[in-house]
Amino acid sequence: MKTYIWSLPTRLFHWLLVIGMVAAYILSEEEELLNFHSAIGYMVGILIIFRIIWGFVGPKYSRFSDFPIGIQSLKTFAADMKHSKSQSPGHNPAASVVMLGIILFTLLIVVSGTLLLASEGQCFFSGMSIGLSSDSLKEVHEIAVYIVIGLVVVHLLGNLVDFIFNRKVGTLGSIFTGYKNIEGESIQLTSFQKIIAAIGIVSALAIFPYSVINQNIVPKNKGQEQKDQENEEGEDED
Repeated sequence: MKTYIWSLPTRLFHWLLVIGMVAAYILSEEEELLNFHSAIGYMVGILIIFRIIWGFVGPKYSRFSDFPIGIQSLKTFAADMKHSKSQSPGHNPAASVVMLGIILFTLLIVVSGTLLLASEGQCFFSGMSIGLSSDSLKEVHEIAVYIVIGLVVVHLLGNLVDFIFNRKVGTLGSIFTGYKNIEGESIQLTSFQKIIAAIGIVSALAIFPYSVINQNIVPKNKGQEQKDQENEEGEDED
């Protein structure tokens, strides 16, 4: 029996987040591409905000109330992974903890990155400060990135374990199709949920080009070169 577990908005969020996080990580290696890195960061931030809202107003299996994160649930899951799907058609207890961790620490990455740029007088929130130095914000940003990478690794290992113990359920394929081979209540989006999803996904996609066009972030080394050049020009005029 096939059951519709993951709606299209949930699946779009998942894959846009994957693409965004991978792209942001790659672009972070080049200071000249910092403007694009920041724009992707805004996109990821809006995706996370959408997912948090979706966790309260979305369909059954996407809601935080459906996440079995209690100690007893985790113990039961660890003791009998093979039959976990009969109790948790959506996220199993371990996946629920990992998913919540990814949401929270990805949000921390976006906030710390935005504040770091703001402390340097750049980005849309230039001048915003919470009393932390740029070095402290950079450290928080990097630590959060490593934590999310660790959580993603755990997530991938969890999918591997699930594939071994519950291959017939089709959990891996469900993130593409939305369906699992399991008995349960299929979801159906309401008009309100469709509107919320459209606003969230479209906003996340739209913020990227808007940021690239309207936010001109200058890398530190390039900014210093410009200052040095201006100083040299000033000395020549004297």
